[in-house]
Amino acid sequence: MSRLPIKIQIGIRDVWEREDAPVQKAIRNLKDVTGVDVTVDPEWPLLLSELDNFYPDKATLVPSVASAVEAFCVALSTLADDEANAKWADVLLERTESHIRISIGVLKGSEIGISWADQENSFLISLPKGVIPTQSYMLPFFVGNLLNVFDKKEGRQSSTEKKPAPAADDWAAITVDRRTGTAAVVEAPPPSGSTTTVKPQQQPQAPSFDVIPNVETLARPDDLLLKPPYHLIMHSHGETTISVQCSHSPTLQFIANYLKKWSRTNHNNTTRPPCAEIKLHQSAFGLGVVYDRLSIVTESRYNIQAVSPTIVLSLIEGVLGYKSIYSNGSTWTFRKDVEFKPNRY
Repeated sequence: MSRLPIKIQIGIRDVWEREDAPVQKAIRNLKDVTGVDVTVDPEWPLLLSELDNFYPDKATLVPSVASAVEAFCVALSTLADDEANAKWADVLLERTESHIRISIGVLKGSEIGISWADQENSFLISLPKGVIPTQSYMLPFFVGNLLNVFDKKEGRQSSTEKKPAPAADDWAAITVDRRTGTAAVVEAPPPSGSTTTVKPQQQPQAPSFDVIPNVETLARPDDLLLKPPYHLIMHSHGETTISVQCSHSPTLQFIANYLKKWSRTNHNNTTRPPCAEIKLHQSAFGLGVVYDRLSIVTESRYNIQAVSPTIVLSLIEGVLGYKSIYSNGSTWTFRKDVEFKPNRY
């Protein structure tokens, strides 16, 4: 453990091993519901080597892994406690040999997965090679796939799993599509006089609720707000003042840099300042330099230049690609759901 970064060690101590940690409570609840021992032993050095690049803030890695295990335990205990799943619960105890073991690995793809390993008699939670999803995503996924985890021959299910196409039994099941001229597989018609009933495929229903994420799993604001959706609100205060509020700090920096570059000089003042005073205001949250407000002011005793909001609106919509969702003549609200890349190359 000494090889791990200090933030990882603190996370293991405070978020994973602490008795009153949410993940430990979920593990104990699963043990109480099933009546068998539950063992989870993450290989932290291996998880760190796989996920290191996706967690610049190492303080969020352990809480994110813990949230995945917590969601799995909650889903498993919910299913096992439901009388409608009594047969499945019997299979669970039989396959686990009355000892639920949970292993954690990392997939090459970007989706989370769940599988059953016969050799180890263990569940395998496969984390994506990227940022781990929130519990509001993982809980319905685990609930929807655990009921079928023992039925799969390969035992692995992921959130992007595709079902294979049905195979034709013989040449009678192949016909030619008249529209395209290509061969296609069709089901053989039922014998004459027989009655065919089609049973709809029943899928486990995901819980109709959401889960508030653990604060410890979230990145700090200067990293979290770099992900969409981005929100921007612009106010025009008369003819001399404009204020822009935005959740995406680089957006405000871009607008400020552009306006500073092209601002006219105030020749009525001997110091020749720009006609518009453009100022970025630092956010009260996060670490480092993060801006959440931009002010544009032209009012002074040496300057009677008015400032129009149209140039800022053109930058917001025409250049940055924000979409307008509300306006009333003096206030404009925008939203952008497409992520900005950190750089252009």
